Amino acid sequence: MLREKDYIFKRVNMLLDFLLAALAFLAAHLLKNRILSPYIAPTMLRWSPLSHYYWLLFLIPPLTVLMLYLNGYYEAQRIRKALDTIKIILLSVAETTLICVMIIYIIYRGDIISRGQILLTPIILVSLLLIKTFAVRRVLLRLRQQGYNFSTLLLVGGGEKMRQFIDLLESHPFWGFRIAGIISDNPKMTPGSLLTQTTSGKTRHYPIVGSLDETLIYLEQHTVDEVIFIPSVASLDRIVPLLEGCEEMGIRTRLALNFFNHRIAWPSLDKFENTALITYNPVRELNMALLLKYTFDRITACLLLILCSPILIATALAIKITSKTGDPIFYRQTRCGLNGRTFTLWKFRSMKVGADQELKNLRALSEVDGPVFKIRKDPRITPVGRLIRRFSIDELPQLGNVLHGEMSLVGPRPPIPEEVKKYDRWQRRRLSMKPGITCLWQVKGRSRLNFDTWMKLDLEYIDNWSLFLDFKILLRTILVVTTGYGAM
Repeated sequence: MLREKDYIFKRVNMLLDFLLAALAFLAAHLLKNRILSPYIAPTMLRWSPLSHYYWLLFLIPPLTVLMLYLNGYYEAQRIRKALDTIKIILLSVAETTLICVMIIYIIYRGDIISRGQILLTPIILVSLLLIKTFAVRRVLLRLRQQGYNFSTLLLVGGGEKMRQFIDLLESHPFWGFRIAGIISDNPKMTPGSLLTQTTSGKTRHYPIVGSLDETLIYLEQHTVDEVIFIPSVASLDRIVPLLEGCEEMGIRTRLALNFFNHRIAWPSLDKFENTALITYNPVRELNMALLLKYTFDRITACLLLILCSPILIATALAIKITSKTGDPIFYRQTRCGLNGRTFTLWKFRSMKVGADQELKNLRALSEVDGPVFKIRKDPRITPVGRLIRRFSIDELPQLGNVLHGEMSLVGPRPPIPEEVKKYDRWQRRRLSMKPGITCLWQVKGRSRLNFDTWMKLDLEYIDNWSLFLDFKILLRTILVVTTGYGAM
């Protein structure tokens, strides 16, 4: 019965969203023509008849429902956070609007479609969807508090993980789950006793209704909607027959995969054909934002190579003129990229030829700690090299690495393999994101920072990455480069 209600609820929800999308389109048309155009912004928004774009009324509603469906809006609404719901709505409406705009500009080349209509429709649509979503949540919460539309759970397992999960359920009444009882996998928790749990100042008692061997017997004799396995002592060999028994009886089962308290990694489920796997990802998986980042990287790198071509040519000539015959203009070095994969990094040569061989004799003079080597008055640097290093011109050829996909504009600087071998375990996580030409540490002091601070800033960037953060770093990089702050 509960699954039938969920099925009906999803379909009704889709129908409501379809009607709200149509209402948003018509409301935008009326708002623009009856209020904004004649009274508020007559010079910016012109009156336009519905006949100019009435066909969008047949495109926007089904497209909105489709985008919401593809983004998972209609799935697992019981346990989704409110913020995640808002993100899904914003993303779905943005995708719907983008597709409509693309279709409009493919079909119509002239100014036949009202820009005010295109702008107002998604704003109204987001507002209506949010109002509807949280109104429905409010109604469902009230119904569940009154004993309607709830799901009965049987918990199998024990230990601290079980207690944490019970706390989680009790702190989210909207989810509508009721615990019928607990099957213990721990001999210390005997059937007939009670598990006492205090959540938010309220003490509740949950009955221990059986041992692990009695799970299927209990399910045969009682009404249970779902079984959640949170094993603390039992091995998977003992759990598998119970999962098979639940499957045979047609009861939904869930298996908790909280084997360890992850602090950084984002858990997600993957499926290799019929094999389900849980993935603990220490960095963000490829999503629309990361795709935009990498697309922006390559387009910007291409444009910068064109715009900076006079600087590139002048620098190449300056190095050539001040060097001996046969000395290279560029310096190539093997660096570690994403997940430690090696690639060839390109720079303008700022040191004399054979500088690598002199490094052993200078290592003791390094002015920074850790495995990296830097000294302020490095005798190996040429006069031209000192100038181009001050303003980071020597890094410009790395735009070619960005264009090739080996680097990003913003990201942890790519280390050499010898440095990586000396990393502590926690420092290796900086290799979990594509390296960049600039990053946090370069706009917060560059060579003035010690090695540990440098590493922590790289990890801070990885953990808090966003397109906006990249934008801020790029702007600050321009300031740092033009002033030469922190260069060594």
